[in-house]
Amino acid sequence: MSDAWDDEVHRLAALRALRLLDTPREERFDRITRLTHQVLDAPMALVSLVDLERQWFKSCVGLDQRETPRSVSFCAHALRSDELLEVPDARADPRFADNPMVTGPPHIRFYAGQPISAPSGHRIGTLCVLGGEPRELTPTQRVQLRDLASWVELECSVVQANLGLREAEVVKRDFVALVSHELRTPLTSVHGSLELLASGRFGTPSAQANQLLRIAVRNTDRLVRLANDVLDLSRVQSGQLRLRLTDVDLAEVLDSAVGAVAGTAQRHDVELVTACEPMRLRADSDRLVQVFTNLLANAVKASPRGSPVRLESSCSEHTVEVHVIDEGPGVPEDLRERVFEPFVQADSTHTEQGAGLGLTITRGIVQAHGGHVAVAKGPGSAFTVTLPVAGPRDDRPWW
Repeated sequence: MSDAWDDEVHRLAALRALRLLDTPREERFDRITRLTHQVLDAPMALVSLVDLERQWFKSCVGLDQRETPRSVSFCAHALRSDELLEVPDARADPRFADNPMVTGPPHIRFYAGQPISAPSGHRIGTLCVLGGEPRELTPTQRVQLRDLASWVELECSVVQANLGLREAEVVKRDFVALVSHELRTPLTSVHGSLELLASGRFGTPSAQANQLLRIAVRNTDRLVRLANDVLDLSRVQSGQLRLRLTDVDLAEVLDSAVGAVAGTAQRHDVELVTACEPMRLRADSDRLVQVFTNLLANAVKASPRGSPVRLESSCSEHTVEVHVIDEGPGVPEDLRERVFEPFVQADSTHTEQGAGLGLTITRGIVQAHGGHVAVAKGPGSAFTVTLPVAGPRDDRPWW
């Protein structure tokens, strides 16, 4: 008795985990019962889920009720085995002869039910057909009912997968909120305090302490950038961030990006060489600065000391192209598409490797402008951003 009760507890847990009970009707299940009704020429066809004290119909054809007590359920009997349960004449079957569903409305005489299982393997209900006249299914019809029941199981798997995706989205949203409110603010504060200590404004630290401070500043800076990237990526993918479109001077955008990475370039002994044509376009200036700052910073970090990073632009009547070219190791050919995916990194040889989100965000911003970004061999890497001069028609979410 204990083992049987344990099995029933696990079965009910599998049923409840699908979260189908008491939900509205769905076309994905209704099309199966309609087809079952037609193919098997049965007055009633049901997707029945057997709960603790009731059977509830996720989908039904030919029956107005949405549930009945489990005590009068044919389907509860069907769950005792994986095999199809067929009752040719309920009045002649001692298990069902005095069943209120047989002696009274809807006056069931014939029943055939194929158990359906949750993705966990537990039997949770049936796909069944019923009628008011004695009958037997043909061998072909039995195969058809089993196949249609497998379709129901497939839809249950889809339901569970969708639930998993939604729950993962909630976890991701909670994590982003944690990054935003619980981590980024104190990290920024700690980073600023460490920079002040390292500057010597509060006394000159010893050589050993200064080295430790530089390491701490570098690592907290990386964590702040990672937090910002995670937030940006989440907003990009959810459509929460929108472009603010204005008439933009491309030269000013590129100058701002060069200025943002000038200090990094100096520390790496890399020369920034620009050759940009004047051009105006409709775009979000701040987001384009973010794009080119990211591309230039990546190029600088990947470049050998003493080598140049070239920033070039050209324009036509309808489009503008901006090239960021370095002499680093380059992006392997098999990674040139994947490098724009989250957390994919082409090269981890330099010490300031990021989390692999910058290029994903870059691509999202460029695509939101109606453009595209690609990478080719440069002699190192050559990233090309192509943007329409007219820009997108309206302010719209990224991605």
